Amino acid sequence: MSQHVASIAHRNWLRLGTAILCTAIGTIVGISRHPVYVGLAILAMLAYTVFAAVSVRQPLIFAMVFLFALEIFPPFYFPQSGETPIYISFFLLPIVAVIFIARFADMQFSSDPVGIGLALFVGGTAFSLPFAWWLSGPAVGKDGFSRWLLLSHGVLIYYLIRGCSRWSSTAWGERILKALLIGAVISAAYGVLDFVWPIPLPHTPADQFIWLENAILRRAQGVFYESSNFANFCGFFLVVSSSALFARKERYVGVPRTLLITIIAVLSVAVFVAFSRSVWVSVLAALLASILVSRDVKIHRTGAVLAAFAVPLILVWLSGSELWTYFVDARIGHLFGIFSDPNAATSGRYDTWIRVLSIMREQPQYLIFGIGYKTLPVTRLFHGEIITDNGYLSLLLETGVIGLAGFLILSRSVLKTFFRLARAASALTAFWSGILFSLWCGELVLLLAADAYTYWRNIVIISAMMAITLNLAERSEFSRSVKKSGI
Repeated sequence: MSQHVASIAHRNWLRLGTAILCTAIGTIVGISRHPVYVGLAILAMLAYTVFAAVSVRQPLIFAMVFLFALEIFPPFYFPQSGETPIYISFFLLPIVAVIFIARFADMQFSSDPVGIGLALFVGGTAFSLPFAWWLSGPAVGKDGFSRWLLLSHGVLIYYLIRGCSRWSSTAWGERILKALLIGAVISAAYGVLDFVWPIPLPHTPADQFIWLENAILRRAQGVFYESSNFANFCGFFLVVSSSALFARKERYVGVPRTLLITIIAVLSVAVFVAFSRSVWVSVLAALLASILVSRDVKIHRTGAVLAAFAVPLILVWLSGSELWTYFVDARIGHLFGIFSDPNAATSGRYDTWIRVLSIMREQPQYLIFGIGYKTLPVTRLFHGEIITDNGYLSLLLETGVIGLAGFLILSRSVLKTFFRLARAASALTAFWSGILFSLWCGELVLLLAADAYTYWRNIVIISAMMAITLNLAERSEFSRSVKKSGI
């Protein structure tokens, strides 16, 4: 009966889509005087409609394309939009609505702890949004709301993938995970290329430079246009590929051993040239967690991984004495003064953290709902912008105890769920569960020195990886129960 209803719904949506497409094409033909533009518009709309129809039939195809687009395409800036970035993924979001409406009867949503935690985190931050309007004005409130919408993509993709678990095969989940690694390598290679030979795309990059005696270099930012965000993203897949090599699980990422070493080298170079010390530490923490939680680590494989990790050091050493001196003195040398001059060692973060703590002590009313998600860098509430560079303090001041509590609940759910699966699940599920446990450990470390929860594209990607891994776990558990029952 449900299949019959779904079939009728599919036909109705196909008819409606055809009608809308014909109307749109007719409108374009009617108002445009340029035949070339008319032809391109018609082709684009036909392709979009075909992709929408395919996505309704198999939503995980949509998820794979959506995530791949997030990885490899930068935001675009147009004169009409000013400094507001336009992401290609925005144009795919209407298809998500069509999928949910057309296939809602087929979807199966489970109340797993990770999904609940993710919803509580995003929902908890939403409670702070009205206070951005109230305390900082409409412009700041609108900016905070738009950034919150980007963060909420993670919930959308998570529940889309989880809802498809009943009528999608595990093969699609594995394909998406492999596609994510391919996209990461492409994105990392672009970031390294852009660092060496800057590509002149019009955009608004973050002011993150390497100050040398005879040159000023922009730190690698890739398609993210922010170095820590870019390095954090590349770090995800550096941990994935390194863990696969450590544990001799290359087949789970679909890459042969020799190529995997090359991929590790490319990703490590990308992480290195972003010159984000906090990301370096978080990657090392994630790798250590991966080694400790894995059941199949082969210590003799460390030589190959360390050799791949040495590639960026060798390249920087060969590139010239100035860049090597900057790395040794400015990025590493300052860390040794953490006790004598903590503010210099943390690039000014220490004084900012003291200021934020003073604000919360003097004005404790902000601790309940906060001052508004992602408003500290732009609000004039404290007579000047504040770049906290500490995710925990930012969450507490911007979103109050509700937002921070939502994140802590999410973190507890992620660590508990994937640690358990890494120890008790089937080999494939255990591998990816160990990866996710390790990545989240790295994120918790990174939050000490960066507002990593605002890296929304990274949050979407790791949320999708969590959803796919939980789908794999449920499928594996179902197969084992069927075999035991003798069905």
